[in-house]
Amino acid sequence: MKKVLIFLVTLSTVSNSSLFGWCQSTLKLSKYKTHLEHGTYDQQDWSSFKTKPLSRYDTFKRAFEEFEKMDGHTIVELGTTRSFVHGGLVGCNSDDPQYWTPHNAERWDWGAGCFTRMVSECLEHTNPAIYTIDLASSHIQRCKLITKDFAHHITYYVTSSEKFLSQCSFQIDLLYLDTGNMTPIEETAQLHLREAKIIVKRDLIKSGGLVLIDDVRNQTPKKFGETSEYGKAKYSLPYLLENGFEIIEDGYQVLLRKK
Repeated sequence: MKKVLIFLVTLSTVSNSSLFGWCQSTLKLSKYKTHLEHGTYDQQDWSSFKTKPLSRYDTFKRAFEEFEKMDGHTIVELGTTRSFVHGGLVGCNSDDPQYWTPHNAERWDWGAGCFTRMVSECLEHTNPAIYTIDLASSHIQRCKLITKDFAHHITYYVTSSEKFLSQCSFQIDLLYLDTGNMTPIEETAQLHLREAKIIVKRDLIKSGGLVLIDDVRNQTPKKFGETSEYGKAKYSLPYLLENGFEIIEDGYQVLLRKK
């Protein structure tokens, strides 16, 4: 009985965000685990890997847990969730809202990660301030429907990532980098480097804050002759590592923390 009482007292001294809230995001994300794994691995050639890299599920999970442990508040996403369904279905990248099926997650665009939806749903209990940015107004309109239930936490911007970062007036707890296309990769990689330079120059990430880069090990660029193992992050990742960041999770995505 004494051991039970001591355990209960110990639990009562732990903050809600560091224990129960932390577990809450993991539980919310877990129902999408299979979808996120399939979205990461399907239609990719992993034959050159001894083992497949960690999936988006693993890096989302770690990023959300770290966000809660730091009592984070501000999230910025560069490149919004833009399709109602995945690439194998009719309606991919369509503006027609009939293709959005909020109660049938199997149809969602898991190949792109659905980050806006995942972060707003899984971290809703932390009362976050989420900013999602995209160049295309049609993408933002689609994202508004996809995240309709969580819109009170989200500010939607139609602008370039560089303009947003150059004008941003606050520091960020979690930054998600997902701008640009997978081919031609050089153009996207140069964009990511410019974004990284603005982030460092303007000190936009809080101490201990997080940067999550998507598609680092997407194999599509290699089909077009790319030799780098880091795809769209081939310039931005080394730059961030040279300027006060460290890798804390390394897989299909890379998660960095500011030292």
